Amino acid sequence: MTEPVDIGRETAELLRIHAQDRQAHFGLDAESILEHQGEPFVTVGNGRIDEANRDEVAAHFTRYFAGAEYAEWDDLEPPRVQISDDASLAWMIVRNRVRRRQTQPDGTVTQRQFVYAGLMGYAKRGGRWLRIANVSTFEAE
Repeated sequence: MTEPVDIGRETAELLRIHAQDRQAHFGLDAESILEHQGEPFVTVGNGRIDEANRDEVAAHFTRYFAGAEYAEWDDLEPPRVQISDDASLAWMIVRNRVRRRQTQPDGTVTQRQFVYAGLMGYAKRGGRWLRIANVSTFEAE
């Protein structure tokens, strides 16, 4: 017999992961992001569908964080969370304002400011929520 699902507890855990991801951006901590990384990881954006394994996601965040500084990575509205009745799958829709600068290896500095709205898909594996899919949209500010 399975235990009843505590949707409140599951929602709180997903929101904790979202808060951890925010801190990982400010701390430039790819390992923290990888703590909840599933594979394969499917991304959708710019008219493309791509799939990556954990090592490829790690390499992406290592490059993305190299020389970066975040001034802002903040929710513009509360995240929207939906969890399946059996708590095996979930999604979270977020809308964030991001301001970042990145010093390139040649010393040039690029600055980006945008609003990100996206959907992150999660699967529960081994009792842990893992990111398995992301759909991203960006609006320049």
